[in-house]
Amino acid sequence: MENRKVKIVEPNKGKHLVVVGDINTIVVSKEDTGGTYSFIEVKVSPGGGPPPHIQTREHEGFYVIEGVITFIVDKQRIEAKPGTFVNLPPNVLHSFKNETNETAKLVGIISPPGFEQFFVDVGLEVSDINIKPPPFTNEQMQTLVSMATKYGMELKLPS
Repeated sequence: MENRKVKIVEPNKGKHLVVVGDINTIVVSKEDTGGTYSFIEVKVSPGGGPPPHIQTREHEGFYVIEGVITFIVDKQRIEAKPGTFVNLPPNVLHSFKNETNETAKLVGIISPPGFEQFFVDVGLEVSDINIKPPPFTNEQMQTLVSMATKYGMELKLPS
């Protein structure tokens, strides 16, 4: 189905969802792009970033805009500064973390789209990306773990 709708998203607009201490802003979803991709901005606080995981369905591309993000991709450590792009095909173990004292920002492209709904299902919606994200609760973590399989994600949590 072709989508001919133009969408303009102004700064600090979109749906802001706190997941594991990061603020994920859904800029465009599969509904906006005719099912071709989704685009998410991620504000990663110091110490933030998702646990190691594998996406079994999606290609993900990450582009660092601000700060430094440390990616671990198949045990390889990548210090990603602004302008760095990391392309991840499905079935690759990866994680990223902000190991600095400064907030970092990156954008993620997901194709095929749909995984952005995971953030809606497990995240806490906030109205502003400039807040300090509230801590992720045990209850939210349990929801994240239980929803992962539905979205084709394999979590590799430390035991």
